[in-house]
Amino acid sequence: MTYRVIQWATGAIGRHSIRILHGNPGFELVGAKVYSREKVGKDVGELAGIGAIGVRGILDEAAVLALDADCVMYAPLLPDTDEMCRIFESGKNLVTPCGFVYLSPQDPIAQRLDAACRRGNSSFHGSGLHPGFYGDRLPLMMSALTRSVSKVKCIEISNLQEVSHSKDLLRTQLGFGLPRDSPDLRPKMLPVLADIFKQSMDMVAAGLGFVLDDYRHEFEPAFATELLPTNIGPIPAGHVAGHHYRYQGFVAGHCAVEFEAYWRMGEAIEPNWPYSAPLEYHVEISGDPSLKFICISRNEEGLIATTTNTVHAIPYVCAAPAGIRSSLDLPLIMAQHSFKPTRQHPHDGPASTSAP
Repeated sequence: MTYRVIQWATGAIGRHSIRILHGNPGFELVGAKVYSREKVGKDVGELAGIGAIGVRGILDEAAVLALDADCVMYAPLLPDTDEMCRIFESGKNLVTPCGFVYLSPQDPIAQRLDAACRRGNSSFHGSGLHPGFYGDRLPLMMSALTRSVSKVKCIEISNLQEVSHSKDLLRTQLGFGLPRDSPDLRPKMLPVLADIFKQSMDMVAAGLGFVLDDYRHEFEPAFATELLPTNIGPIPAGHVAGHHYRYQGFVAGHCAVEFEAYWRMGEAIEPNWPYSAPLEYHVEISGDPSLKFICISRNEEGLIATTTNTVHAIPYVCAAPAGIRSSLDLPLIMAQHSFKPTRQHPHDGPASTSAP
C-alpha cells in the first residue's frame, strides 16, 4: 500500500521529511502546508533541495485539509492544539516529532486530542529521536536482556554549531546568544522540554511496570570564551553558547529514570563540560546485568533520524485504532520500502551462488 501524506510545515524537519517521503515508494507526498507567504506556490521539492517534484506550498489550511490524504506529517516549530484537532476531525491520521510521546489520559490536552481523533476516526502518534527513541523505546528493548532494572539513564551530547535548526528555535526559544547579564537565561522552551521529557520518563516507567511519583529538572548555561561562528550567526564571547539539562523521575525518593543533555555551539565555552562530540547518545541500564549502548553520529544526522523515526511510523499509525497511540501501543516500527542495495565492497568477495 502507498500512503498519501501531507507535509505540514517545511522548516528544518519538514525539508528532510519531503526528501524521505518523495524517495520512498511506500509514500506519496500529496500536499504541503506552509506558514509564510514567500513559500506559497513554491515547489516544495525545491525548498527541500531535491528539485521540482510537482507539489506546491499551500498557505490556506482549509485547502490543505480538503486534500485526499491518509496522514499528516506535522512538524511546525511549536505545535498548535487547535490546528491538530482540525486535522484529526478532517479524518486524517497524524504523526509528529513535536513531543506527545506518552500523554497521560488525565491530561486535559490529551483528552481533547483523543476526542478529536475519535470524531474523525483518526490516530495520532508522537515520535522523534529523544524523546521518541533513545531515552524510551531503546532502553525498553534493551531491558529484555536483563533480570532486573534499577535505573535507566540517557545522555545526549550534541554540537549544534553547524546543524540546520531554525534560528528562531535556537535564538528565540532556547536563548543561544543571550548576553551573560540577561535577566533570565532559562530557555523559553524549558517548561515544554520538561513536559515532553516527563512523558518520555513516564513511558519508560509504564513499559517496565511502575509509576513515577516525583520529577525534577535543572538547567545550566555555558558561555562562549571567544567569538564562535555558527549556522545561526556569530555568538560573541560572554554570550550563551551551551546548555546542560538534567531531567529526573523518582519512585519513593529513588531516581529511576534520568536524562541529561549537553548542547554546545563549539568547543570554546565555560564551563567546558567533559562531554563534547558532534552527536552521541549514551544509553545505560543499571541492573542485573547492567547494559550500555553508545551511538556516535554526525550533527545533521540527528535531524534526519528524528524525521525518519517519525515518518516510518506512518503505516503503523494508519493501521491503528482511532485515538492517541504511543510506542507502547504500536508494533515494532521499521523502515519499510527503504532497502536500497549498494555496490558490493571489493573486500567482500564474490556473492555466493550456492543453493540454500
